[in-house]
Amino acid sequence: MHLIFQTIDIFAMTILLTNDDGINAEGLQALHYALSQEHDVFVVAPTEERSACSNAITVRTNIAVHTIHERQFAVDGYTADCVNIGLNGGFIPPVDIVIAGINHGPNLGDDVYFSGTVAGARTACIFGIHGIAVSLDCLTSSSYFSEAAQFVLHFISDITRYRSRLPFFFNINYPNIPSHEIKGIKYTTLGRRKYNDTYLLHNENNSSKIVQLSGSIESIGLDNTDVFELRNGYISITPLSLDCTDHEFLRIIR
Repeated sequence: MHLIFQTIDIFAMTILLTNDDGINAEGLQALHYALSQEHDVFVVAPTEERSACSNAITVRTNIAVHTIHERQFAVDGYTADCVNIGLNGGFIPPVDIVIAGINHGPNLGDDVYFSGTVAGARTACIFGIHGIAVSLDCLTSSSYFSEAAQFVLHFISDITRYRSRLPFFFNINYPNIPSHEIKGIKYTTLGRRKYNDTYLLHNENNSSKIVQLSGSIESIGLDNTDVFELRNGYISITPLSLDCTDHEFLRIIR
């Protein structure tokens, strides 16, 4: 894989890792192993899978925080809870960056609004800290989590050259292929995801029904979108922001 980064002085960062697949997930463990080679790494992650939880936080009930290790904590809550606790709970020292992942499955296009992984990076950005969400294009176990984690290790060392008053917020999707087959890196825009949702009826009585979400997802992406570039063998990096304002409408109405 021809991913040559400019030579820079690498400095150790304090990193908070989280995810939405749970603290024992393969992707999180691979990322923790890779980043710990050069950085001071702490883990605050959900006790169990919290996929598609978006930016949900717990506000009116207590949250249990379990110490797995002196640098690893499991939270009975959502991914955004984990980041909030990591940044503001007093359990770990101040961090330089929050990395969420490596997610089991891609987060493309409209997925960024539902994804707990992306929400982890977004929550960091809300609190003024750099945030990166990382996903692997594979829903099951994969041989390439370690390679994706090594990419993240090199990427964060490179991207910190770009000093800014504002925190960066990236969504990275890594192809589920060997590193020598990856064509390179593309900085992309968001594509679209068409959700063909339906609900399966499992049980019902006079007053209630038990249903389960089902359906399929179609990926729609033109050139330079995350959907298109990932499908063509590139690592997709989409810079995101917190501003959801419809500036085009404001321009027209004014």
